[in-house]
Amino acid sequence: TMFGFGIYLAECVSKSDEYARDDQGGTYPGLMAMLICRCLVGKPYVVTEAGDHIAEAKAGGYNCVVGDREQKVGTYKEFIFFDERQVYPEYTVIYRRQYDQDKVPGLMRQNTKGTTGRNWQVQLEKGWANVPADVSYKLTKAEQNGVPRLDIEINDVTYTFDFTVMKQTNLSTAKARSIRPPMRR
Repeated sequence: TMFGFGIYLAECVSKSDEYARDDQGGTYPGLMAMLICRCLVGKPYVVTEAGDHIAEAKAGGYNCVVGDREQKVGTYKEFIFFDERQVYPEYTVIYRRQYDQDKVPGLMRQNTKGTTGRNWQVQLEKGWANVPADVSYKLTKAEQNGVPRLDIEINDVTYTFDFTVMKQTNLSTAKARSIRPPMRR
């Protein structure tokens, strides 16, 4: 979360590949997966320094944050969306990495870190799904502070998250769904 909580996309696949992981023997053992997304950038809030810029962007009427690491340190631009309706996963690419460590200078080698198991999830009909990253952050903070229930607006709908029964309730429809905390405990 270098620039704040949200959906991170990159314009270069090698940046996205840094976060890809083998699912350790699941459906596609030994393979990586990447989503190719169509996104609505709109009016971007461009920054070059790390920090939580989401609140500033929202307050200024911007639609996303662009972390311009290309300008700052010569790497990649990252696009951070705080409204999931702006991101449409269009293709899934399943691939195998071809990597020869001997061709990469030692100073350039580094381990990457993904986000698997870092977000709160809600149980939908089709299975468990991550809640938006900014909502996950608020839920984690509330749980850590002993708050039993929290009302949060997601895409213009208000939900109550009840930690005592681990349920999310849509206040408009009264539909309740199970929630579960991140696996990072």
